[in-house]
Amino acid sequence: MRKQLHDNQQLLKEIEELESQNAPDGEVKDDAKHFRRGCEKQVDKPKHKKDAESIESKRSRLLPASSIAELNKRIQATKNALKAEIDHNINIDRSVRAEALVPSNIVSIFDSNLTRCLQMRSDALNLDLVIVKVYYFGVAENIIKRGFYMNGEHYVFFSASAGQIRTKKFVAIKESSFSNCWNALTCGLTNEEINAQGGININKYLAYLALCNSATTLWEDFDIRRCIVIDDFETLVHGTVDYIDEKKYTIERKEMDIPITHTDGCGMILPQLSKVNFMVRAPWVKGLLASFPFDKFIMEAKRRDKNRNYGIVKDIYGVEHNILKEKIQVIFTKSMFKTYKYFPDWKTYQDNFIKYGCTAGKCNEEPRHIDNAKFNYQMLQTLTDLTDEELTSLCEKTNRKLRDMTSDRETMLQVFGATKDRSTLNGFQKCLAYYPELLQDPYCKSTLRDLKNSIERRSLAGRLDIDGKYLFLIPDLYAACEYWFCGQTTPRGLLADGEVYCRVYDKNTELDVLRSPHLYKEHAVRHNIAAERTDMKYWYRTDGIYTSSFDLISKILQ
Repeated sequence: MRKQLHDNQQLLKEIEELESQNAPDGEVKDDAKHFRRGCEKQVDKPKHKKDAESIESKRSRLLPASSIAELNKRIQATKNALKAEIDHNINIDRSVRAEALVPSNIVSIFDSNLTRCLQMRSDALNLDLVIVKVYYFGVAENIIKRGFYMNGEHYVFFSASAGQIRTKKFVAIKESSFSNCWNALTCGLTNEEINAQGGININKYLAYLALCNSATTLWEDFDIRRCIVIDDFETLVHGTVDYIDEKKYTIERKEMDIPITHTDGCGMILPQLSKVNFMVRAPWVKGLLASFPFDKFIMEAKRRDKNRNYGIVKDIYGVEHNILKEKIQVIFTKSMFKTYKYFPDWKTYQDNFIKYGCTAGKCNEEPRHIDNAKFNYQMLQTLTDLTDEELTSLCEKTNRKLRDMTSDRETMLQVFGATKDRSTLNGFQKCLAYYPELLQDPYCKSTLRDLKNSIERRSLAGRLDIDGKYLFLIPDLYAACEYWFCGQTTPRGLLADGEVYCRVYDKNTELDVLRSPHLYKEHAVRHNIAAERTDMKYWYRTDGIYTSSFDLISKILQ
């Protein structure tokens, strides 16, 4: 039945294509749309007799509206019967059919804490994990509650990331493997302990549990004993906002103080451990670790005031820590530790981490060479007062690339991504980078033509080359240290309202800080003081963009 409806839709498309090809200039026939509604319309004859015969033949094979309605009724009745059968068999044990285990159903996954814990090999087929696609919720409920069998092994529900939940998928794991690595993945935290303390939102729990499935590289020298977790750096920021009254459903523009958690999802790591920023994944822990010399900050504060013992800070459980004495290397914030309230103290987490052989992983490490980003149609459309001259200026780099990519060697290599300053090159790119004469090869010429056509199509859709980069957005960590170690409730920091520090663009004094994906008018134009304040490079040592703790920029870009 579905095939009949599908074939009918294909016929309609073919009729539309033929009629549009034979329509007079400036006119596109819409007879197929009328056929969908079960009515007819007098049309001009096609230009070619053969096409006219083809159209008439296809029209004669179209299903009448009554037949389509009858087919839809039968399909709905069949679906209802199937759902009733599924509900009737809600408590059965299910098994994967042998004929479903075919090569086309094999998927690739990145190396992660989960794959390392399961000791999955990259050069072999691994049956420890199965990704289940949900079509009927009754079947999904049955699998989640009872599991299923495959090749004689029992599989149980594991988790589903936020992206998998959106696409109606979840991960099942071989039960025998799961029981062996549960504590290493959860740092010894059990579901019973979570429920005993009031439970947790199920979607959040699944997303936090799925952190171990994030693509990461093993953090080899990670030492949990040199880490602490402290409260976030939060202050009131005064500014002009559009205030939404949830009761009256009104929007009022006014000045007010807004509480902002500046370090939401952001912690610090000493430059001795990492000179670049990166995202971290550990059991129940996620976020950005920004490289910052907080040990030097404490020592300088002590030199300025020898009568006060700086560097003493309480963790989120109220236990005091001496940063220098304990040789703390990594500072996590409360917002990074997703299940903090289910552990009695930080020491319990540390002890469990070591006891169960837990590991931490790195992902999205700041690269040595940062490629230019693309401007998209959303960012373009929110520039509502853009003039023709400004639009021409925005398109300049793209037009130059299209102009030069068939004649200029450097542009050709750039289009292929075969530049020696890139940190990762595949075999083909390496060959081009070290032997550019290969650009004359017929295969390269053909590929270049395809790339040019692709760039033209994307450019017409608003994907423009600009002098922009994807960078980590980092709060004023100097101000954060003043807040944590000096006890300043409203620290001055190094950046004033409206200022940012970005050494990548030290020649530019004005930067448009954008959010991707673009949701509203997130064009936060800020003053870059990297060229004016060269002394700040001692504290801001990475390629991120540092923002002021007096600025509402985080609310604009959140």
